[in-house]
Amino acid sequence: RVLPSPLSPLKLLAFCARARALTQVIPPAVDCLYGGMDVPLSELGKQQAIAAAAEANALRISHVYSSPLSRAVFGAEKVVEAQSSRPGLSIERDLREVDRGAWGGRPRTEIELEAPGGLARLKADPEFRPPGGESMRELRNRVIATYERIVRATPPGETVAVVSHMHVTRAIVAHVLGEPERDGEIEIPLASSSLVEIDAATGVATMAYIGREPVLESARDSVGNAWGG
Repeated sequence: RVLPSPLSPLKLLAFCARARALTQVIPPAVDCLYGGMDVPLSELGKQQAIAAAAEANALRISHVYSSPLSRAVFGAEKVVEAQSSRPGLSIERDLREVDRGAWGGRPRTEIELEAPGGLARLKADPEFRPPGGESMRELRNRVIATYERIVRATPPGETVAVVSHMHVTRAIVAHVLGEPERDGEIEIPLASSSLVEIDAATGVATMAYIGREPVLESARDSVGNAWGG
């Protein structure tokens, strides 16, 4: 095993799990919010998770952290399997996707009829909370607290992976960029990875890349994009 130099940067690879399959529990619907609901991966999503894990193999990941939602756990397990060292896997509850509360699993058109202007506020106001759900501010607070704890626990020169979701990844990237209020403007493709590098001497974090999508020889999603964050 090649030991990392103590002067090498700490690296955190953030994966965004993809969820496009409709469950048997929730009736199929067009353009729904699902957020923190446990929506499973489509076959394409599984292929992409496997491809992303294989591409990350060169980074020699020492530990994997995952959201408890099944679509993230699947990807996290594939990251572990792709590493010859078989790194440990920790489930972190605060890496789960944003909780949409009573709006989860419902079409946007239905939500707009019930609460006119609600979806616009959801997008524009970080303090806005759907009935029974959480605000983007609350999401950011729990995600960044977890991110900072993971960074503190990781020795310089090592690389860890965080497998979570679009809004979680956006919060981390926006935090590193120093623009937490602009997280909604950051493009994070589903099934993509973003790499944070933290200087061992100064502790300064930078983005090596954002939203890198895995390469598949051929894949076609037969389900379609019926769900949204």
